[in-house]
Amino acid sequence: MAANREFDEIAAEFEAQGFHREAGLLRRFPRTAWDDELVKGMFIAAVSVRDISRAEKIAQQLVKFAPENPFAHLALCLVKLKKGQTVEAAKAFDRALHFASTFPTYRAQKIHWLCLQGKLDEARQVLRDTMKEYADRWEVQRARAHFLANSDWQMANRVKRAVELLERLARLHPNDPITHALLAQAIWKERKRMTSSRWRMEKRKQAIRHLRLMAKNLPTLNFTDIDAFIAWQIANQTLAECFLWLKPNWLLERFLVRWLPPRYFVAVGILWGTVAVLLAIAKLFLPPNLFALLVAFASLAFVYNRFSVPVLVWLLAKET
Repeated sequence: MAANREFDEIAAEFEAQGFHREAGLLRRFPRTAWDDELVKGMFIAAVSVRDISRAEKIAQQLVKFAPENPFAHLALCLVKLKKGQTVEAAKAFDRALHFASTFPTYRAQKIHWLCLQGKLDEARQVLRDTMKEYADRWEVQRARAHFLANSDWQMANRVKRAVELLERLARLHPNDPITHALLAQAIWKERKRMTSSRWRMEKRKQAIRHLRLMAKNLPTLNFTDIDAFIAWQIANQTLAECFLWLKPNWLLERFLVRWLPPRYFVAVGILWGTVAVLLAIAKLFLPPNLFALLVAFASLAFVYNRFSVPVLVWLLAKET
């Protein structure tokens, strides 16, 4: 309640200064974004400090700390207004509006990311806060299904709820790869609990069908697209659930996924660069035959880690 009161006071101050349109837009900003205590504290500091130069530094630090939070850009907008830089203030306000509209997607993405890392307690808290304001958003419901499918508590019941939810989302968004990946993952977990061979075979067919739809709709992966990265890592997690030979690969990816692009790709480069350096050192001490065996093993490990999932996805997408 205190957070809401402070939020409304800022909107009222906008009204008092004659920014009626901006005050109206501000009242539609996501309250969840304002509930972040560090963001709120830095925001208040930025708009309260009388020294404009110091206020601008705080606002810029806030934007670096929370680039997806609309209030970070709003703080910079208010500081720019105080400096009389109306053009820069307008640009900052436009960015604030953009992130206010995309904030639910950002929160859903964060839930997926935490689930991929196995940080389910953190994911539960983010999900609980997000559901208060955005329970009607399909991206948030999809993230909720991811959490349900990965939760150990009352697993059978939660997996069943995840399947029901994802089946509804798949009908509404038939080309969404994450929905199909999570549905395949949840169906496969249901399959493991069944004793009837006929039902196990039926569930396997259902899961494979969704894996193919996932593969056909996965976006192109690049060095900066976090949405595509999350989609591919959920595919990675799902394939490891369905194909046991991919489990070791997912254990490594689960460690690396803590870094989002582009840092993820830097981490991958450092990992395999380190392997190359160790091989160069080993060459100085090992007999040729043993060194050749070590190089062959490292080469196979690299191919397995970097190419097994893309090749499997390609094969699934090609099958009819």
